[in-house]
Amino acid sequence: MKQFTATLALLGLLAATPVAIAQDSAIPDYVAAHPLDALTPMEVDAAASLLRRDGKADDSTLFGAISLVEPPKAEVRAWSEGKPFGREALAILRHKGKTFEARIDVVTTTLQDIHEVPGAHPMIMDREWIAARDALMKDARLLAALDKRGLKPGKDVFCTPNSAGYFPGEKGEGRRTLKVPCFTSRDKLHPSIARPIEGIMGIVDSESGEVIDVLDAQQVPLPPAPDGYGERLPKQLPPMKPLDIAAPKGPNITLSGNLNVKWLNWTFHARADKRAGVILSLVRFNDGKRLRDIAYQMNVSEMFVPYMDPDPTWSYRTFMDAGEFGLGYLISSLEPGVDCPFNSFFVDLTLPNDVGGTFIRDRAMCIFERPTGDPAWRHYSGGSKTVTGEPQAELVVRHIPTLGNYDYVVDYVFSPQGNITIKVGATGFDAVKSVSAQDMESESAAADTAYGNLIAPYTVAPFHDHYFNFRLDLDADGPDNNLVRNSFVPTPVDTPTRKSIWTLKQQRYTKEGPIMPDHAGVGGEMWRLTNSATKNALKQTPSLWIDAHSDTESMIDRTDPAQARAGFSAAPLWLTRYKPDELWAAGLYPNLSQRDEGVPAFVADTEDVIGQDLVTWYTIGFRHVTRPEDFPILPTFWHEMTIRPAFFFDMDPGFTFNSGYKQLAE
Repeated sequence: MKQFTATLALLGLLAATPVAIAQDSAIPDYVAAHPLDALTPMEVDAAASLLRRDGKADDSTLFGAISLVEPPKAEVRAWSEGKPFGREALAILRHKGKTFEARIDVVTTTLQDIHEVPGAHPMIMDREWIAARDALMKDARLLAALDKRGLKPGKDVFCTPNSAGYFPGEKGEGRRTLKVPCFTSRDKLHPSIARPIEGIMGIVDSESGEVIDVLDAQQVPLPPAPDGYGERLPKQLPPMKPLDIAAPKGPNITLSGNLNVKWLNWTFHARADKRAGVILSLVRFNDGKRLRDIAYQMNVSEMFVPYMDPDPTWSYRTFMDAGEFGLGYLISSLEPGVDCPFNSFFVDLTLPNDVGGTFIRDRAMCIFERPTGDPAWRHYSGGSKTVTGEPQAELVVRHIPTLGNYDYVVDYVFSPQGNITIKVGATGFDAVKSVSAQDMESESAAADTAYGNLIAPYTVAPFHDHYFNFRLDLDADGPDNNLVRNSFVPTPVDTPTRKSIWTLKQQRYTKEGPIMPDHAGVGGEMWRLTNSATKNALKQTPSLWIDAHSDTESMIDRTDPAQARAGFSAAPLWLTRYKPDELWAAGLYPNLSQRDEGVPAFVADTEDVIGQDLVTWYTIGFRHVTRPEDFPILPTFWHEMTIRPAFFFDMDPGFTFNSGYKQLAE
């Protein structure tokens, strides 16, 4: 196992149940070496100290963000190692019930601007999460509801605050609220939220500590404790013979700086971010002659996870995890041999907290190369009875945020052929509700499974969706691009042998907006980002093909309050012109937001996009139809999309790839 203490900064909050933050390693003392490096601990401290010194913050202030203000794109593209660069921080403060944005020059330690943002709510922070939980656990209405069910607060009953969403007219509207369901645990081995106390939910003002309301609806018997998953059941298969990924002659990965990555022909910069998790920048491919631009930046921009149960204690569960909690905030330590191969580079991340300080998350990201077990290319010659080819290898950059019951494996996978595959794997365990039905022959089974499936006795997992929006600032051989749609169109022909074929119909987009699939009279389509300023050896226009595999759109009505805040999920792809402040698909403040201030707002002015610096917003989406095989632990469920070069190179760049596999056979 290779440990790489990266000089990256990221804001941190603990997952489902907050505990004391353990500082696993000494916080490193370092300086930024690249314009896109995350803020260092010294820079985070400088920003927070300045705000306190100037009376803009005090010990009660919570920092929703202290993050890098990215320098202008043109400056970054023109920068070279050794040249100076500026450093600015964006601080989002929750101070005395109001939200403020501040910009600080952390080089000169000067406050450039601070202003209030009326009605805005930064993401949920650790201190208020704990305050809301503790307030509800002491409330007389909750104690009475527990007593009716034969339960008492203590080690066997616990409550976990959730983001509240926005639903007009409900109690607590306009306040900084959290909604708090409760659970019971009497078996240390099973997933803690697998035994919900159905019908109970608190609504708590996380700033005042007031318990606004306690819902006490139907009483449902608690399900039996499921089988444990930490210590396996006694009856299991014997251990298999170990499998391993090894690089006996050393890695082909080079890490430098804060964090620059080189693998084969690929180079890119990585940093961690409170909301996005990991941001990759300046992604380039060396074609043997020069470094070619592929992407200026790629990262998760937002998530939307709406549950499909209209019950009052479930219908609010329309989570926007990146903006409400932070994928970086909830990034988890990776387990060698489970989450990543033993020979991975494991990257420690320095994490600012919500009170203006920093701590370290050990092994928060891993970078590894692996053989896929598939041929990169091959051909069998019948005449000589020989096979020529090369085995495929790939580079993986991985992090895993843990968001309550779900763990999301986020991968960026690079191939020698110039492809980038973005993968999301959902694991952890389903959110469940207690019901009366033991099985599908029980009297209440039909009613109990109207909005989900029975996955264990007395336990239903409601149906839900997952939408992961990726902000893809692709630069197809340079920043000025066009987006075209190629549709596969059935075409009649009149020849002695054929009556029809398919042809490609091309459409160039001229304005910003959503890109919806055309299902009328075509047999599929592909989207390509093209650069008309350059040509390959065949005088073709270089392009990047957005190969969509998981582009499910939301089926929720556009007037539904939840969908109104997550408009990005209504289309698989959105197209905008690059703007430095348009970074988040649901806007800067999705927590408790009343309207969508993300990509639907960005495209409202329908700017011209021909030959411009473009940003595409692609959503990996899938519907989760729950099943018993998801329980007690959810096997990792993968979805992906791929960015492929088309007419970009003069030939297959992977043909020059030499895996060195013959050395292993010797």
